[in-house]
Amino acid sequence: MNGKKLHVLYISSWYPNKVRPLLGIFIKRHAQALVNECDIASLYAYADETESINEAIEDGVYTVRVAYKKVKSSIPVLSSFMKLKRYNDAWKKAITLYVEKKGKPDIVNLNVIIPAANVAMYIKRKWNVPYVITEHWTGYFPEDGRYRGFLMKRITEKAVKNASAVVTVSNDLKNQMLKVGLDNDYHIISNVVDTEIFNVLKSKVRTDKIKFVHVSALDNAQKNISGIINVFKRIHSAFPNTELTIVGDGTERNWLEELGKSSGAIHFVGQKEKGELAEILQSSDAFVLFSNYETQAIVLLEALCCGIPVIATKAGGISEYVNGRNGILIDAKNEEQLFEAMSMIVKNRDKFNSPEDIRASVADKVNAKAIAKQFIEVYNKVLNTR
Repeated sequence: MNGKKLHVLYISSWYPNKVRPLLGIFIKRHAQALVNECDIASLYAYADETESINEAIEDGVYTVRVAYKKVKSSIPVLSSFMKLKRYNDAWKKAITLYVEKKGKPDIVNLNVIIPAANVAMYIKRKWNVPYVITEHWTGYFPEDGRYRGFLMKRITEKAVKNASAVVTVSNDLKNQMLKVGLDNDYHIISNVVDTEIFNVLKSKVRTDKIKFVHVSALDNAQKNISGIINVFKRIHSAFPNTELTIVGDGTERNWLEELGKSSGAIHFVGQKEKGELAEILQSSDAFVLFSNYETQAIVLLEALCCGIPVIATKAGGISEYVNGRNGILIDAKNEEQLFEAMSMIVKNRDKFNSPEDIRASVADKVNAKAIAKQFIEVYNKVLNTR
């Protein structure tokens, strides 16, 4: 691009907003990683109680969020029509404001295909601007099962066909998209970890207490937190010097807390900012992820960057990062394997590499600079082969 910075426009189906402040936070982190390499902007449209337009520079990313008024009609056909119209109108406002301030982009990055695919395809038709897809959605996996229905499949197929490249956060997600017939030029680029905050604690004091930690949005169907709790109760009965901290919040928190209450050693601490989360991970002996399906699991990477071993299922892209030197891989839903893995940690927490080596196994692959370099390579390949 003749030495000038690329103008990259993020069009996202998920993005943090005032209604759901953590929605697609990993997409925002991708954008922030590109700030030093690109002139980057991010647009997002979402439903709220009132209409609003918010324009800001967030960590170097020019960001426009347009909220459209929620549709409250009880007539299904009318409700669907009104939702679509308001959604499209909100996007038009966001795009108009962006073009007035920044001009036309060199390339669009569509983050999560549904429902924003039509926006990227509209920009391509209108201005002949190519787009790259970055997909994070677990819906393509049969264990999730949400990739279904004629309209969803038709829009997804059209969006992938018209994309110049597709980025997935794991090889497993790429393979699953190929299995459902979504052919394209695929690239694997990890989510970003803030490796300055998620770092090895130099002055860690070891005690007799063995601390396990789990972090998620407490979606039991995906993360199987109830399975972790059931197994930990057995662990705690066998090894009273153990405790489990569960970080995160969600609609299922109350019944999960009730499930774990009898042990007296399971602590639900709610949602934490990344600085607090890093401190919890750093002070723990092992991270536990018992997911039924995953695309990648950012928090597992954060735990490894903090130098603690992980116990995780062979789901999604997890096995691309976990090996016998930095953790233990087990089968999904296999509580006996989870019990054995947690027991192994209790009996010998020194069986893994040093914290520094555990961190080194992933940090160079997931830091912002490395991720930005990979995205720039994809963008340049697209623009140079048009």
